[in-house]
Amino acid sequence: MSCLNYTEMNKTSMMKSYEEVRTEEISHFFMAIATPLVCSFGVLGNILNLVVLTMEKYQRTLTKMELSAHMGLIALAFSDFMFCLLALLFTLLPLKDVYELEDYVVYYDWLGGGFITIFIVISTWLIVVMAGERYMAVCHPFKARKLISLRKTRISITVIFVLCALCTVPIFLEKEIVRCDNSTFLRVEDRKMFTRPIVAARRLAWSVCFDFIPCASLIYFNIILILKIRKAKQLRQNMAPLQREKKIAIRPAKRNGSVKFARELNIHHQSHSQSSSFSHSNVSGKLTVHLTRKRAADSALNSVTATLVAVVLLFLILVSPSELLKFVLEYATSSVDKYKVKLVRSVTNFMQALNFSTNFVLYCAINKSFRQTLTKIVCLWWIALLPKRKRKGSSDSMTSDERNNMI
Repeated sequence: MSCLNYTEMNKTSMMKSYEEVRTEEISHFFMAIATPLVCSFGVLGNILNLVVLTMEKYQRTLTKMELSAHMGLIALAFSDFMFCLLALLFTLLPLKDVYELEDYVVYYDWLGGGFITIFIVISTWLIVVMAGERYMAVCHPFKARKLISLRKTRISITVIFVLCALCTVPIFLEKEIVRCDNSTFLRVEDRKMFTRPIVAARRLAWSVCFDFIPCASLIYFNIILILKIRKAKQLRQNMAPLQREKKIAIRPAKRNGSVKFARELNIHHQSHSQSSSFSHSNVSGKLTVHLTRKRAADSALNSVTATLVAVVLLFLILVSPSELLKFVLEYATSSVDKYKVKLVRSVTNFMQALNFSTNFVLYCAINKSFRQTLTKIVCLWWIALLPKRKRKGSSDSMTSDERNNMI
């Protein structure tokens, strides 16, 4: 088919039904308005994720488990950033049916979908690996100390990036740039060798490896983690009254001195010297410090676990159903209206963009240390962006006050 006939066919197909017009309007809203806004927010949010998580990694004293989780979150933020950037370009660039020879947008139309897919599957398997590590850390802590390490986490992240890029190669091969009959226009078409059964088989294998297996794994890991979090919360609630009673019993003992404190605790060794009492207080002080550090480590571990559970839940709600729905409509059914397929693609693309753009909101809502680090960064930026006149004026006022004090 020549490009002239192609454009004439588009002109003659202006007579559309009411349902088709409404479908195109909804698709235009999602692809031209909603998705660009969400992707723009995602680009900014993932940049902040990279900055905050990197600063947390170097400023806080993190355990081996926390460092591994932070490395996974940093890799996830980079993958989400690339997805949001490429998806934003996909919605903003003028993609056409026919391109001129000097129009370089045709190359993005050819390769852009494949690169977007790469970062979708990378983010998917990064979440699966992090959920698996968190499951080991919470449910099997002794085995996790042997299996989880920074070196293994780096290797797993690198393997995910490489394997996902290699698995996406068939998507790049499915389309090609074709020159029109008059040799002045170009268009992107499906290769003839990739027939519908071949593409359906590839899509089925793709759904098994990158949709069904990750979805089932995330559902299992998330259920176990949620049950563990609820059990730990109930245990803390049950222990809270006992801790309050101990604090109430210890306060009067401190006021009445060490002798009364010993009597209330039924310590009958009154002949101990001052050195023994000092050693006893020293041991109790060390025990208190150890318990404080353990509580801080447990709270940090619970914070990371809760953050990852929220990320997995958002992924299961927004990404997994969209991939399954696209597969069912395009390949599992025999005859589907093309306008319905276009509408489903627009809505599911928006859902995926929403998933990869809102992790910043989840981190701010759930992770307390993330909020604290973000507040420090904002304060430092605000101080750095203050006008020099204000800083100079404040310094002059300080010097004048000092002079008045000197007088």
